[in-house]
Amino acid sequence: MGKFENFDIDNEIMENLKTDEDIKEWLSLSLEDYMNDGDLNSFVNALEYVVRKKENISIISKNTGISRSNLYAIFNGNVTPQFNTILKLLKELGYKLKIA
Repeated sequence: MGKFENFDIDNEIMENLKTDEDIKEWLSLSLEDYMNDGDLNSFVNALEYVVRKKENISIISKNTGISRSNLYAIFNGNVTPQFNTILKLLKELGYKLKIA
């Protein structure tokens, strides 16, 4: 069996998002990557990890007014989120988008 056969990237990422500072850095780097390469799915994927780490889809849906099915479609890459949807998610998670 190879050294990487049992490597679980999801668990590795979740374990590295220990503190609020870790999460802020993760989101900031993901947003910076999006600004450089235009890969929105990568940023949305990072946002999904934060949602899973801090809350769950049902709570996020209830508190933001975004349907669960729409959230799942966004996180599965089937729907491109609108800017205001991303802002709602960030706000619900306790973050702000700042221009530097």
